Order: sequence, then structure tokens, then C-alpha cells
Amino acid sequence: MTTTDRTAWRAALDRRARTAGLRGFAQRLRHPVRTSYPSTRALRRRRHRGEGRLSTTRTFWGQEMTIALPEEVSVALHRRGFVDYDLTAFLLSHLRPGATVFDVGAHIGYYTVLAAALTGRGGTVLAFEPTPSTLTVLRRNAGRFPQARVVPAAVWSRRDELVLHDHGLGYSAYNSAFEARLPDVVRARIPSEPFTAATVVLDDYVRAEGVVPDFVKIDAESAEAHVLAGMRELLAGPRPVVSLEVGDLDVAGAPPSRTLVDTLTAAGYAPWELRDGTPVPHRPRDHYAYQNLLFAPAGHRLAPHQEAGPRCTT
Repeated sequence: MTTTDRTAWRAALDRRARTAGLRGFAQRLRHPVRTSYPSTRALRRRRHRGEGRLSTTRTFWGQEMTIALPEEVSVALHRRGFVDYDLTAFLLSHLRPGATVFDVGAHIGYYTVLAAALTGRGGTVLAFEPTPSTLTVLRRNAGRFPQARVVPAAVWSRRDELVLHDHGLGYSAYNSAFEARLPDVVRARIPSEPFTAATVVLDDYVRAEGVVPDFVKIDAESAEAHVLAGMRELLAGPRPVVSLEVGDLDVAGAPPSRTLVDTLTAAGYAPWELRDGTPVPHRPRDHYAYQNLLFAPAGHRLAPHQEAGPRCTT
């Protein structure tokens, strides 16, 4: 895609983002169904009852996606056409055509679809996701792009079979090998069905498949430490840029986010945080609220996209 395309997509993203604040009141009046229906309260009730249905929507750049209402990522896509402004804006500016992207914890495939659109037919996008019900939606979305492939497995620190917990369609974003990253009062009300999934180790996968990522997005619902333990060779050798979800909710068996940050800095990576989609150096702290941090090899600055080369810029 061209720089002009990226500029147009960023403008579209910014317009959609403005609908979330007071400045978007007029936009909400013009688009009442997309931005306010069903109500948040009604969606919450439907999630607790385990109700859900597949639907379609369009992303902020116009791509059709299958979603699973009333699941919250799907609601965000239905209302705004994007998820997580900062990480989305970063990828728009930094992910190059021809790059190879690993989407670890792909869920229904928003980042899979975005990465496939940005890397083009010369790129490669691998979407790792273990939940059978979520895989149905992910496969529909990834199937729209020949450069995207779904790997039906959980990324872990060793090859094994892993017991995970499926919290139903409405709470599928919280499916995990650990307890759901939700407040206790919510966790007690939602379904939780165990299922078994095969695991894959990223270092093993890279050796076996001969594919090396330029960018790795990790959102593994408290399993991030295991994902990092299984990619030591990647961190030491090819050294991709890494996006890592952090946030301390005192989940039993999961280390604090600072431990994850220290793991990557010990591997020679520098942490960055996103402000309005722009990476700035990050100072590690002891406790983290939810956010996505970026990690790039120490000494390399995360620079904006240039129309050359296959890598995510560093």
C-alpha cells in the first residue's frame, strides 16, 4: 500500500476515534445505530446470559469483518471500526509491506486483518489462537487474505497439551489457561468450560516452518511469561519488534507485569510506550494498568514507516 493510503487510513481512524468523546456528539447523532445500539447495559446482560450471534461490520479502513456480538471487542468494532487506538495507529505508521507478523492470541482476528492489509500480498501473517469457538470467527476473517494463516494452538513455553477455560462467546477475549482477568464479581457470574488445546513454542515453530517474524503481537491473557520463555532464540537472534499487553490484576500463577518488562530488557530490548500512537521511551514501573508496551532492540529507535524493506521499522 502507498503512503497516501496510510495517510487516508490514519485520517479515518482519527475521525472514528473522535466519536468516543464529547467532540463526537454530532457524529453519534448522525450514526446512532453504529455508535450507541445496542446499549452497553443490554450488551452486558446478554453476555452474562451467554447469548451471542455472528454478524459483520466494517473496519475504519472499510474492510469487512465477521464479529461475534455481544463480545466486547466485537462491540468496539461494530461501533468504532477499530480496537485500541494507540496500537492501531502505531501499526499504520510502522508496519511495512512484505513484513512477517505473528499475532499471538489472535482472538477474532482484528490485528490479523490489519496486519494482512498493511503487509500486502508479499507479507506473511500467522494468527495463533486455541479456542475452538473463536477459531470459527478468526478463520472467516483471516480467510479473506491469502497471506494470512491460522495456527490453531496456544503459544506456550513447551510443547504439550494445555487445559484452558472458555468463558463463552460474550467473554471470549478472556479465555485463558489462568483465571479470567476480570473483577471477582464478574468472574463469578460468567461461564467457564475447560477445554484442551495443543501448544506451540515460537522458537520451535520458526525452526520447523522457516518463517521469521519482523513483528510479534502478544496478548495471551496472563500467559505472556510462557510465550516469552518460548522465544528466547528469536529475542537473541532475529530480534523482532514486540508488542506486549501488560496490566496487573493479581491473577494467580501469573507474574507481575514488571517481571515481563524486566525479561525483555534483560534480553537487550528497550521498552517504549505509546502516546497518541507515537512511541516514546518508557520508564519501567512497579505496577501497571492495562496498556500495550512496545519493545525494540536496544539502541534502535522506532521510526515511522518508510517505503522500502520488509521489516517493521526499528
